[in-house]
Amino acid sequence: MNRVSTILSATALGFGAMFLGEPTASAQAVTGTVQSSGAPIVGARVRLLELDRVVRTGARGEFTFSHVPSGRYTVFVDVLGYAAASDIVHVASGTVTVAFDLRPSAVTLAAVVVSSTPVPRAATETYQSTASKSQGEFLNSAGASFAEKISDLPGVTVRLNGSAPARPILRGLGDNEVLVLENGLRMGDLATFDPAHATPIEAIAVSQIDVVRGPATILYGPNTIGGLVNVITNAVPTVAGRPVSGTAALELNSVSDGVAGYVDNVFSSGDHALRVSAGGVHAQNIRIPSGTRVDPGSGMAFALDRMPQSFDRSSEVGLGYTHQSEGTTIGVGAKHYEMNYGIPGVPPNPNWINVPPSTSRVTQSRNTVELRGLLHAGGSFVQQWKLDANYNDYGHSEFPTAQDSTGVSDRQANHFHERDFNGVLQLRHQPLGRLEGTLGVWANVQDLAISGDQPLGPNSLTAGVAAYAYEEYRAAATTRLQAGLRFDYNKIQTRPYPQSTDSVFRAINASRLSNAVTASVGAIHQLTPDVTVSVSLARSFRAPTVQELFANGLDAPSGTYSIGTATLGPETGVGMDASLKGSFAAATFELSPYVNSIDHYIYGFLRGDTIQNFPVRQFAATRARLAGVEASVTLQPAQRFAITAGGDYVNAENTQRHVPLPFTPPLRGLVRGAYQDRTYGGMIEWRMAASQHRLGEGDTPTPGYAVMNVGVGLRLVQHGVVHNIGFHCDNVFNTVYRDHLSVIKDFLPQPGRGFRLTYELLY
Repeated sequence: MNRVSTILSATALGFGAMFLGEPTASAQAVTGTVQSSGAPIVGARVRLLELDRVVRTGARGEFTFSHVPSGRYTVFVDVLGYAAASDIVHVASGTVTVAFDLRPSAVTLAAVVVSSTPVPRAATETYQSTASKSQGEFLNSAGASFAEKISDLPGVTVRLNGSAPARPILRGLGDNEVLVLENGLRMGDLATFDPAHATPIEAIAVSQIDVVRGPATILYGPNTIGGLVNVITNAVPTVAGRPVSGTAALELNSVSDGVAGYVDNVFSSGDHALRVSAGGVHAQNIRIPSGTRVDPGSGMAFALDRMPQSFDRSSEVGLGYTHQSEGTTIGVGAKHYEMNYGIPGVPPNPNWINVPPSTSRVTQSRNTVELRGLLHAGGSFVQQWKLDANYNDYGHSEFPTAQDSTGVSDRQANHFHERDFNGVLQLRHQPLGRLEGTLGVWANVQDLAISGDQPLGPNSLTAGVAAYAYEEYRAAATTRLQAGLRFDYNKIQTRPYPQSTDSVFRAINASRLSNAVTASVGAIHQLTPDVTVSVSLARSFRAPTVQELFANGLDAPSGTYSIGTATLGPETGVGMDASLKGSFAAATFELSPYVNSIDHYIYGFLRGDTIQNFPVRQFAATRARLAGVEASVTLQPAQRFAITAGGDYVNAENTQRHVPLPFTPPLRGLVRGAYQDRTYGGMIEWRMAASQHRLGEGDTPTPGYAVMNVGVGLRLVQHGVVHNIGFHCDNVFNTVYRDHLSVIKDFLPQPGRGFRLTYELLY
């Protein structure tokens, strides 16, 4: 880590000296100002949607997008304390100027989602149910991990196993049915292998996060039957209109004595931008309400005020470069990430012979290189070429806790090494009358090697390629139609590993081939200038993973012995999603019913027997149906005040056996009151969940709960720099509650009261 940091730092200093000169003018540009009632707004986020560029306003509320090719573009502006706004500009030659006069508002009322369509657009204009959060909203959200910080969104819950391996669940689906991306590309990690495996992302390093609820296979391929979460970290920078720009963030959290920090600097000069970033997390075991906790396996009681072995340590450094001209943008970013975290469980104890500890420790390392290119062809058919690709080298080691007469130790048991390539090449064609669209090819290659005492699965190579088309047709001024088609080829090939400690994996040489055609259709119609209705129907596909097919070994961090089923076939799903969005006077609302039927749905269940004294978890397939509804409404009784209420419910059924699916979220609700002006802000919210007694295989019931969170904020602007300071209290009353999706709910409750101090610097 130190060597990588030194190399990146030296490179950054060398390039930085070259970048601090005067920027050169661009032949074609979009410039403008953002203000409110004549006063400039500093630090507003301005986006040029069709080029997927983002800048922030300077000391006079000014912004510039240089090297803009001829065409029609949407400029979108949002900032804390004001309603978002957008405008259409036409660039033909020279500089186009646009001015925004924002209306004060306690909520932005709209957000840009970059992940649901080939070109970013406002959430109100998407065919599916979507949501988005910015870095500032992340800092103001309860929790520590990125999954916890989006769990207040409709349809989004979190599966907790300590903070580090927390993972989002969308509409009752997770793991291999929900894809977590970084900047629209796969991360090459093993987070879906097991509830103890973390996603290698620091929450404080996230600049935006998008959630697409429902199938999204046309653009992103398999593993999106339930939806996707796209974590945007801006590894490749955007050329800014001033020499130095960036963000810095800090979060202190008393619930884990945690400290998290992140700095992201961009040096811009003329056609070039250089990005240098660094960050890290240092958190101790998570506090829980003090009390006696009984291990359900042994019946042994423990007096605890923290989750045993729930610490989290991570660090990262990054470097990126972009060259931007009028017809071409090309950039590359690199990042090194390391993580060392604990898995909660039964702690070491005097009765270790009868009740051995079940905690573990996991280390991760990830090196990633990301390439992005944009070429404006301007031909008779091809309007734009876009290339996004990354390469990941990921390492993962597990250290289960052992205790004997000599003391406590945690020697390495297993090691995973995955090398992954993911690439997407898109062609956006010229409008053909009212028809606009994108053609694309996609590829993903995963090379996985597993070694150790209990290798869990065989070494393997998984390859997938696909081609797709995504088209939109403007049927009328108020109606758009969408259709998509995709063909996927997926192959898994296991490789014999003579040094494996598992006799099966020494000789296994098996392959599985899965081909599929997926499709989607959708429509969005503007009923009135303020109300839209949308509907989408999609056929989705997912091939079984090498773990689901061939697993055979002890997974110590999860405390189970996993067994695959080699006869599993691919999942196929049909999902329908509808949404009604709108505003009336001082109110905005959204209502989204959905149903997702999955044939050959793959899930893990506890068989009821044990191997090596561990419960056996085997993979099987069934037919499943998940149906539910999400709703939210925001009222603004005054310009600076807002009251938001929302809720979601999902009914998940094993339709083959006519029993509930395990780990289905209960009915949830949220009520939040907020105040926000140019300087001060405040929030109070109640998060509620009903009891869950609809139980699947291996499930246990959980009672309902209500938790209160509060926060206040201060926004200061000095010399063109914005300081956002927040103070929050999560779980104000130190409520003892258990979330139904928590892996450790039968032993340990959710985190207790925590105070968070947050700071964000925009410059």
